[in-house]
Amino acid sequence: MWLGVDDTDSLEGGCTTLVFHDLLNALPCEHGEPRLTRLWPFAARRTRGNAALSVEIFADDSIIEWLDKYWKDNIEPLKGMISVSEHSEREQYPSDPGMTLFTTQPDEKYYWRAVRGKAEPLDFGHQWGGEGRIGAAASCAWPALTTTWEGIAWRKGVREVSEESLTIVDNMPETFLCRDPRTNRGLVAPRGPCPVMFGVRATDRYSAQKAVETLLEGSAETIGSRVFCTNQASGDHIESSITDVVETKELLKGGHVIINQRYLAFAESGDVNKSAQWLEEGDQFECLGLNYEGQIHLEAIKILKSTKKERPLCECGTRMKSMGKGQGVRCPKCKKTSSEVWQETNRIPIFDGWVQPPADKRRHLAKTLT
Repeated sequence: MWLGVDDTDSLEGGCTTLVFHDLLNALPCEHGEPRLTRLWPFAARRTRGNAALSVEIFADDSIIEWLDKYWKDNIEPLKGMISVSEHSEREQYPSDPGMTLFTTQPDEKYYWRAVRGKAEPLDFGHQWGGEGRIGAAASCAWPALTTTWEGIAWRKGVREVSEESLTIVDNMPETFLCRDPRTNRGLVAPRGPCPVMFGVRATDRYSAQKAVETLLEGSAETIGSRVFCTNQASGDHIESSITDVVETKELLKGGHVIINQRYLAFAESGDVNKSAQWLEEGDQFECLGLNYEGQIHLEAIKILKSTKKERPLCECGTRMKSMGKGQGVRCPKCKKTSSEVWQETNRIPIFDGWVQPPADKRRHLAKTLT
């Protein structure tokens, strides 16, 4: 059977991973590997990190009565938490917890729908609660084709992770996004009021567990920890890249750039924004991003071809000038003329290959590109 939970937190606090951790500890049956699944970033009613949790449990129908009581006592009371964001204009919604139970794993098509766009609740299985049923079911349906792991610990009081422990973990070749390479600031510890002490990501389960143990040695007191299999850094939210040619480019208020009235590079996206600013009419580029309200929010960009037109150089080394429409060009120094009015040369891109936003500005789902 497959059990899923989602939408128990708000910007003010709470944490669905901790709710799920407590549920796993209380289960009266054996269970498989817990899974943390990030879903469509633009879901209107998402709370903070848009992460849903799921696990395969080894039980029969008698577990339903136990789950029903656990839901009423421990998860349903979390409904209705809400807070106002000081850094986002997106409308905030109260938490609306959901729990799902399926006798067999739902079709993976539901996961792909929920990670790439809007989805509605499934109409089968045992379900409790509200909007959270969507994420809970989608997490259950995740086929886990591309996986990473995240080790999470929850704090008892203050949030404190030693610099020494973080340095050790950051130097492990299997961990990633532990620090912002620009500022050297640690990225494993959140800044908000949630109960998470740290979340450390790795490319395999063993390394994630080892990283958790290392960080715990240098952390303030915690109430528990657990390693989750995740779809983070999988790129599952984007089906394919897009190739296009620059027709128009506009610099918007705040430093954002929009290309062809379609591709939006936010000021905070670092090298992505710089690349967008560098592009000129006629340049060819490839990009990755999500379509939201008719615009592609760029998450990565690669410049494929860029050229510039210049007047040809005379044999004497002077740049020729136009003599008028249809009359060719003439050297202003030695007066030689030419019918070749333009020369096209390649521009060297500002960056070679793919570029992405800074580490602390990337989506949880964004795949690291090279």
